[in-house]
Amino acid sequence: MAYQKALAHVIACSEAGLLPARLDGEGMDKALAALQQALRAPGPTKPAPTVSELKATEVTTTTAKKPSLSKDPRCVALSDALKPILAGTCPEGAGGYGGALQANLHPADVEALGGVALIRAAMRRAARQLGWRVQTLGHAGERVVLVLVHDIREAPAQFADALKEEHMRRAAEMNERISAVMGKKSPTAMGPSPVERQTEAFLQAVRSAFAAHPTMWS
Repeated sequence: MAYQKALAHVIACSEAGLLPARLDGEGMDKALAALQQALRAPGPTKPAPTVSELKATEVTTTTAKKPSLSKDPRCVALSDALKPILAGTCPEGAGGYGGALQANLHPADVEALGGVALIRAAMRRAARQLGWRVQTLGHAGERVVLVLVHDIREAPAQFADALKEEHMRRAAEMNERISAVMGKKSPTAMGPSPVERQTEAFLQAVRSAFAAHPTMWS
């Protein structure tokens, strides 16, 4: 299943209240079973949006006439802290192409930062300074807020091998984690997942921004 389709399915199941609140080893088993059951039985969740629908949502959101957040001091400070984090997500040897960052945040943390719109604005600002052609996604659920930014530029041919190698590495890690869950092994023994690592990197950038501007978010 394509990443965007899988992500949309997880979001739909979460909004429908089908996923457990605690994602320990047992919770991961229950979540996987719920996701598989929802796929086999159409109807319990709202239809997952297609990639084109997600892109349409992005265009609608970014073109709506709303006050610009790009010059908000909080946006500037957060984007400055995020810039090296985003640069670090680009695969080695890919010439700065193919970067992406996803963070799964607590709703209270998002509110303290100024909201989903401000976070996405900071992500866009940082990504564009790196030369990315950027797309962002923000989704607020009851228990988690997902924010995502990625570079959608088509990379030159000389970087194709590096990007393919990174894609295969990520796919292998994902398959290894799925196999661990299916084999009734705790995924925690494998260490933080890619999204958990990226979320921690995002939070480290937040802490840096807070330390540099202690009164800005007060």
